[in-house]
Amino acid sequence: MIAFAAALLMQATSGNPAPAHPPPPSFDVLSRQAAEARDAKRFGEALALYRKALRLKPDWADGLWEAGTIEYDQDHYKECSADFERLAALRPDQSPAWTMAGLCEYHLRDYDAALKSLGRAQRLGFREPADLGRAARLHLALVLIKLNNFEKAVTTLVQLTRDDKKTPEIIVAAGIAGLRKSWTPPEVPESERDKVFKLGDAMAAVMEQDSKEALTKFDIVVRDYPNEPNVHFRYGAFLMQEDPDRGVSEIRKTLDLDPEHVPALVSLAAVYLKLADTRSARECADKAVKLAPGDFATHVTLGRVMLAADDAAGAAREFEAAVRLAPGSPESHFNLASAYAKLGRKDDALREREEFRKLRKLTDPMEP
Repeated sequence: MIAFAAALLMQATSGNPAPAHPPPPSFDVLSRQAAEARDAKRFGEALALYRKALRLKPDWADGLWEAGTIEYDQDHYKECSADFERLAALRPDQSPAWTMAGLCEYHLRDYDAALKSLGRAQRLGFREPADLGRAARLHLALVLIKLNNFEKAVTTLVQLTRDDKKTPEIIVAAGIAGLRKSWTPPEVPESERDKVFKLGDAMAAVMEQDSKEALTKFDIVVRDYPNEPNVHFRYGAFLMQEDPDRGVSEIRKTLDLDPEHVPALVSLAAVYLKLADTRSARECADKAVKLAPGDFATHVTLGRVMLAADDAAGAAREFEAAVRLAPGSPESHFNLASAYAKLGRKDDALREREEFRKLRKLTDPMEP
């Protein structure tokens, strides 16, 4: 009986084989379905499909871009940062991936990483769609502010404004940089917002090369905030091009309010150097170095003063310190080359000039 039942069972199963599992969808099918879901704005479904397709083809550049973009729009910055870093490794000579990686890192508050990514986009000339390029430059300025590189941030904002027009975002960033505060815009205290906006508005007028408007707006911010050293310093920096005597007066007001204001000391040293007053220039430059020995600009300034006073050996020491502090600064290498040339160190001078040319090309791709 048992044998008969077993035979019947074998007959039944052999006549009705178990259905086979369908093969998993191919990369082509998944990529097509992902694009369809994206176009239909079913972004969660699209992201899941892009992930499946990327498991089959990890080096799919378009898939990394689409997945990363969806994640960025959903504020999933850790995930999109990984996607854009992979894309940048696949396409290192294209700036959009570096820009998007930098934007993700900015939102993750990884400012050192964001500076590297956005700096790479800058060296590539921000060759990307206009909106993305504007975002890259603005966020590069914001990262520089967070890392206390205020003058570089202002320079970046100047370039952005010259290429486009000032915006509220540029005005706020300029005001923060002008006050030398390492804030992001949301971090500006409520008590400082009016000052930030008024100073930024005046600085943005300078960036747009509207001198008349800049004078009017600086008069307002100086009137409203007469005891803010950085307001006088920024006003003085602007006036140095329009009315040098008034500019020097404003910079001196900065030092009256804050005797340890390093940028004002550096600026005044440069003014005295132009006037061939090397003694006064040396006093300002020495004080700047003592107050900020880790700031390469103070060593550059003191080195220039020493070079003007025919102390080439002392100048070389200061410029060498500047190069150690900021090896990526073309300015430091150029000045060091000048000092070496005066000392008769021809090979060293040639090496530094070559380094200057290489770095200038990296920081400004338009340079020959």
